[in-house]
Amino acid sequence: MQYNDPFAPPSTATSQGMPYQGGVQAYPDGFYQPIESFDLNRMLAAPFKSPNWLTNLLWMFVCDLLATVFIGNIIKFGYLAEVAEARSGGRSEHWPDFTWDRFSDYLMRGLWPFLWNLIWVVPMIIVMGIPLGSTIGLSSFLMNNNNEVPGGIVLVTGIVVTIGVYCCVLLGMSASMMHAALGNDFMKGADIGWIRSYVSKMWRTTIWAGFVFMLVGIAINIAGMLFFCIGILVASPILSMMAADLVSQLHDIFVSRGGVSAYAARQDVDPNIIEAQVIL
Repeated sequence: MQYNDPFAPPSTATSQGMPYQGGVQAYPDGFYQPIESFDLNRMLAAPFKSPNWLTNLLWMFVCDLLATVFIGNIIKFGYLAEVAEARSGGRSEHWPDFTWDRFSDYLMRGLWPFLWNLIWVVPMIIVMGIPLGSTIGLSSFLMNNNNEVPGGIVLVTGIVVTIGVYCCVLLGMSASMMHAALGNDFMKGADIGWIRSYVSKMWRTTIWAGFVFMLVGIAINIAGMLFFCIGILVASPILSMMAADLVSQLHDIFVSRGGVSAYAARQDVDPNIIEAQVIL
């Protein structure tokens, strides 16, 4: 059976924006609904879009406990990649449930973004350490020699530069991990052309959405601490599941702006993921 990429540029389209490929309709009318902007309400509601959402939260909590031996993060990356794929393109309101039968699938798929996360951490530390270390050293020298104003200027400038460098590296890291996770291929994380395209089209949206996600995370963690710290146990799982929906949104927005889908040229797409049941 030939695989039709739902994100391939359509030659014709229905009134609902459903793409055709090679004259063959890839999905029923209205099934494919691309988005063009970040939807905060969708992200906030995403973790609860399954009747088994409490069970999914429990599994995410178990993965957090196992993160101390790395395997928890790998499994979580793999599961959340499947969730992001299922929700891409508005194909489904259904949140795929975590099932133990797919343990090996989660493990293999999660390995690719996990490895790229490790690969990017080292250069991130080095690249950030240079401006930060230079700033601290030079500003301290100036202030110790009664040059408080120049020292303060150097300190503020250095902090701004460090934040800018951090954002640039984080954008590249996010694009690399997204391409490897959604494409289910380690080598996609090294596709410089795709990363460059994503960053050029999505840097403002990604930074803005990331900032909003950070504020949401702070609010959820504070709320968790107010419940005698018991709520903090579910804060991380909820945020992880929101992050999966955020990734799917960012990917779809990128495609709507002319970017190449992370699913392009994939032949191993699981129809149970792509054609997930729609729960009205």
